Amino acid sequence: MLKIAVIGLGSRGKNYGTHLAKRGDVEIVAICDKYQSKIDNVKTLWKVPDKMCFTDEKDFFALGKVADCMLIATQDRDHYAHAMKALELGYDLLVEKPLSPNIEECLDIEEYARKHGRKVLVCHVLRYASYYRKIKEMIDAGVLGEIQLIKHDENVSYWHFCHSYVRGNWRREDETSPMLLAKCCHDMDLMYWFTGSKCKSLNSYGGLTYFNKEHKPENAADNCFDCPHRNTCNFEVEHQYLGRKKIIGRGKKKFLWGTYAFCTSSKKKDVLNALKTDDRAKLWARCVFACDNDVADCQTVNMEMENGVKIMMTANAFNEQDHRHTEIRGSKGILIADDRGSVITLKLFGKKTKKIVVNIIPVIKGHFGGDEGVVKATVGMMKGDSDPNMQYSWIADTVESHRIVTAAEISRREGGRTVEMSEIPDIRE
Repeated sequence: MLKIAVIGLGSRGKNYGTHLAKRGDVEIVAICDKYQSKIDNVKTLWKVPDKMCFTDEKDFFALGKVADCMLIATQDRDHYAHAMKALELGYDLLVEKPLSPNIEECLDIEEYARKHGRKVLVCHVLRYASYYRKIKEMIDAGVLGEIQLIKHDENVSYWHFCHSYVRGNWRREDETSPMLLAKCCHDMDLMYWFTGSKCKSLNSYGGLTYFNKEHKPENAADNCFDCPHRNTCNFEVEHQYLGRKKIIGRGKKKFLWGTYAFCTSSKKKDVLNALKTDDRAKLWARCVFACDNDVADCQTVNMEMENGVKIMMTANAFNEQDHRHTEIRGSKGILIADDRGSVITLKLFGKKTKKIVVNIIPVIKGHFGGDEGVVKATVGMMKGDSDPNMQYSWIADTVESHRIVTAAEISRREGGRTVEMSEIPDIRE
């Protein structure tokens, strides 16, 4: 029986932990989160005794090594300390992305794990989704010939962006990460994975263009419940999470699962009570134009890879739905993929357009099956029966995606100057 310890029970930790707990060959033996309500929400389901549930990380780590592997799903800037402590105790790790907003910390973790023989996987879950694996398979098989150009868009829905990057946990760079790292290290990892090449140089433009005080409507309140615009505002909190009676055709709630960030109950009365009375939950009831957010809401990155492939990438908050759109242009044709559906469009030169249907799990079920896939990979890694064709998201691979974001943020802050990747620290031999 593989034993797992879990620290961090937010939506990602809860999701991975639940996948692990459902397996017959895994036992979750210890859990830790600073919020008792989140512990209470999973401990019975995961069959974790009270004596092995902790709200204080010092007590949790004081247990020593009580499991084979530790799942770390805490906030971005906590990953480094938690990962290093766990490695020192002898754990192998599964770490939620991003690994750290500090590239030197990423390198510290990689170096320690390598030198001490520890295994570390990072949750770049899209590598494990059948949809993206099919694209990678076609590239590697040479279907498109020599890849020349990739255009890739990370389209974040306005309601998701407001939840996470305006009102929520990832709104401030000094507390967590730049948006490009928090949301798009997945995408940078895909670009590295698809091309099979490290980045040579890049430039980036972007910033906080819309969700700021300059765009606050006249007479708008700082809190949605007190605002005269609440019945017509697309960003109003009750509309976002709970829906409301049909007012000018806007009755459908947008973020079905978002309330878990501030309320473990999904009941309407409990959610409303939290938003109105709980000091932490009140953060999500703020006007999106009156928050303390500073992360970019629109950004572009242009990359040249070492193998010559050019990449044009965008990330923005101005979309109705969350979706990634990818166009890959090669010497033999074009591949177009949009992960809202299960179809890949292949346009080979001189041939009829072909539609390739991929059986995928909806994103709401866990990144098209990628969440379950990374859990399966972790179990295989730990039991020694891993799939040689899996193309695991090892920490050494993660370093490159984080280096790219580090360079992009330097470029963005310096007016879009070209940054050579030789300027960015790399794995220490």
